[in-house]
Amino acid sequence: MIRLARPQDTDAIWAFLNPRRATSMFLSGNLLDHGINTAGHPKANTVWLSWDRDQIQAVFALTEYGYFVFEIASFDLQQGAELRRALGGRTLRGINGCHAPFVKIRKALGLAAEPAVFDDCKPHYLLDLKQLQMPSGDSVLRPMRVADLAVLQPWFATYSAQVLGLRETPENRALSDERLALLIDNGRGRVLWLGGQPVAMTAFNAVAGSCVQVGSVYTPSHLRGQGHARRAVALHLDEARQQGVQEAILFAATPAAAHAYEAIGFRRIGDYGIVDFASPIVLPAKPEVAA
Repeated sequence: MIRLARPQDTDAIWAFLNPRRATSMFLSGNLLDHGINTAGHPKANTVWLSWDRDQIQAVFALTEYGYFVFEIASFDLQQGAELRRALGGRTLRGINGCHAPFVKIRKALGLAAEPAVFDDCKPHYLLDLKQLQMPSGDSVLRPMRVADLAVLQPWFATYSAQVLGLRETPENRALSDERLALLIDNGRGRVLWLGGQPVAMTAFNAVAGSCVQVGSVYTPSHLRGQGHARRAVALHLDEARQQGVQEAILFAATPAAAHAYEAIGFRRIGDYGIVDFASPIVLPAKPEVAA
């Protein structure tokens, strides 16, 4: 049975998600930052639970902006039909999650063939921070600041186009600027400096307990191949480790990025599916499963 989450489900949700943090960081991070069944922020969530024999089998969440994320222990045809009813009338802009259930959910929702601006399967990596390997170098890492916007805005726009597949449109540029502003505001973004010049950026896209998710890693094209990105990521993770963080996850955008992450200790644990649809999709309106 799939139903909307209730406040009294909170402990059960975390009992399900905590052992699965490595595969549910977007979901866990959003729930920690914004709560369950909230509104008023692009990452605020509406949450549904799949139950079987008094045990949670899956947690599904749709952000206010329209991204659908999940963590699943099992998923079958009946759940697919219930999920379609639960999401009836709602708008989706994208889906992401572990690749095998991602494929099943996308098919169950009838979205396998929908046009997309970004549709990929990325290598999924995990690092126990006790195994972090620190690259040598003289560069230093500093928090992103408003004073850095003149440099970071074009970097972030290029990152959004090259890595996330976002087209250069006024809406996407505004979205890119909003994401950057959030990283400055929440203190999760960093810039690597060498000889008084910015050479790379990195950030934590999600934070959930003792685990962080690395993202927004970018080096300008003329500075690539010099180890700046891996040093930026390693320095940021070392900073987090000193504050009690124990694990980190990320997705590698290219083989070169994967090599850089492996060099500082990351190991591949699977694949991650990501799709951003070409335009928002309103799912056929049907009644939700009764709570």
